[in-house]
Amino acid sequence: MLVFLLAVGLTLIFGLMNILNLAHGAFFTMGAYFGLVVANKTGSFWLALLIGPLLPFAAGFVLQFFVLQPLAQRGRSTHLDLALLTFGLLFATAGAVEYIYGSAFHSIVTPDLLKGRVALLGIEYPIYRLFITAVGIAIAIALVLVIDRTLVGATLRAGVDNREMVTALGININVLFALVFGFGSALAGFAGVVSAPVMSIYSSMGIGIVVTTFVVVVVGGLGNLKGSFYASLIVGMTDTFAQAYLPEAELFAIYILLIAVMIFRPQGLFGAVGRVA
Repeated sequence: MLVFLLAVGLTLIFGLMNILNLAHGAFFTMGAYFGLVVANKTGSFWLALLIGPLLPFAAGFVLQFFVLQPLAQRGRSTHLDLALLTFGLLFATAGAVEYIYGSAFHSIVTPDLLKGRVALLGIEYPIYRLFITAVGIAIAIALVLVIDRTLVGATLRAGVDNREMVTALGININVLFALVFGFGSALAGFAGVVSAPVMSIYSSMGIGIVVTTFVVVVVGGLGNLKGSFYASLIVGMTDTFAQAYLPEAELFAIYILLIAVMIFRPQGLFGAVGRVA
């Protein structure tokens, strides 16, 4: 479910807006470290969870509004252009974080309310893991409702399909795209804070996980929020089963899944052949 929190932001940015963003892992790192700073200053996990995503939101908004959109207006917005730029940003962020905070591993303490275990159907689960699952489901439902049932969602989908038409209606589509890009980045930062009590915070934490996130987005189907939700479960179970029953294949099991999906259903397991606003 942690991967879903990352994947859902990337689904908005890459899947829905067709902006290839390899720097998504950088926003994951920013959120985790900014949350760590807030937690160390205040001693509150909840404030870290609330404030931590604000930095990646601002960084994502600035990146889209002042860098990526001007590039698109100059005709330099192919996937190769965006991949090279955001790939550099991903590693530059990791290097800058290591320069500032060093190579040490950090963590945010789990709040007392979410410590311990609870028994469900005879099996004990860590409460914090259930919290992550509940948060992921809540965000999935909220985003599906916003994208499918609100004027903002309809405007966004229309803007992706016909930017000129939406602009002619008096809507500042550049600001809307930048806000959505920032929101997707904030979700990555939110995932960074949520992961902090169960995973270590370190400078290159966003580099490895962004690959898995792309696998989830592609397997689920580009721009499909429900698909990302189901794909995160499928990818997670594939990885878990590989670790349990075929440890030799642990490192590449999810990539075999990705290759199989690209061969037999290139639009993703839950993606439509064509998307209509």
